[in-house]
Amino acid sequence: MMTMLTRRYALAGLVALTALGAPNLCAAADTLATIKEKGVMTVGNSGSYPPFEFVADGKLTGFDVDLANELGRRMGVKIEWTVIDFKGIIAGLVAKRTDVLISAITRTPDRAKQVAFSEPYYNAGIGAAVLKNSGINKPEDLKGKTVGMQIGSSGERYVKTELKDYVENIKLYDDFVLAVNDLKNKRVDAVVNPLPTLRYNTKSHPDIVITETWNQSDVGINTRLEDTALMAEINKHLAAMKADGFLASIDKKWFGTH
Repeated sequence: MMTMLTRRYALAGLVALTALGAPNLCAAADTLATIKEKGVMTVGNSGSYPPFEFVADGKLTGFDVDLANELGRRMGVKIEWTVIDFKGIIAGLVAKRTDVLISAITRTPDRAKQVAFSEPYYNAGIGAAVLKNSGINKPEDLKGKTVGMQIGSSGERYVKTELKDYVENIKLYDDFVLAVNDLKNKRVDAVVNPLPTLRYNTKSHPDIVITETWNQSDVGINTRLEDTALMAEINKHLAAMKADGFLASIDKKWFGTH
């Protein structure tokens, strides 16, 4: 039989556990409310993935910057940018350095365990940029070749998982543009990445061609897993942007497509 003293200790333990758990529950529920109250939403971005994001004349610009600014306008808050190296960008969100990530991050099973993904705002199939007459058209053609990839990108993951039977020689870059430069200078034989970014960054180089799509990828906005109210708000505005043509307009602006 439980004594009065035992009951007191049990009750004290329950209160202590509740007190420990409450802040986490409140933090999850209040992220959107806190953003609205402050009037500011901090957005993490790599700043080095043109045309989605890059620095021009000292200012962050690109597809994702236009998207974030419009999202902020519709939410009634100011966007405050935090630039983080892409290889550590998800860890930065989890550690609460930012409220969200808008940085052309493609959904993968591993990433989806760490952070939440919005409904896709861009479909970015993966392929490769290669030099003309390289003989590289399909994944199997990479056998014996040196392949360049951005660290932490969906291109890196795709090569290391789906193409591990073909690719043995890889070269990793912090900055995607450096990989393209090495392709031009024949230091790598191919650069594997989502096709829209490959096309944009090689359009002024007639000696570089782009393969067909090897793998389809969806790009989304990211929140922490527990921030369900914030994600619902983001998805609401993304749906409206698709319906009213805003996403199509910035697609045309940055990629020249409809």
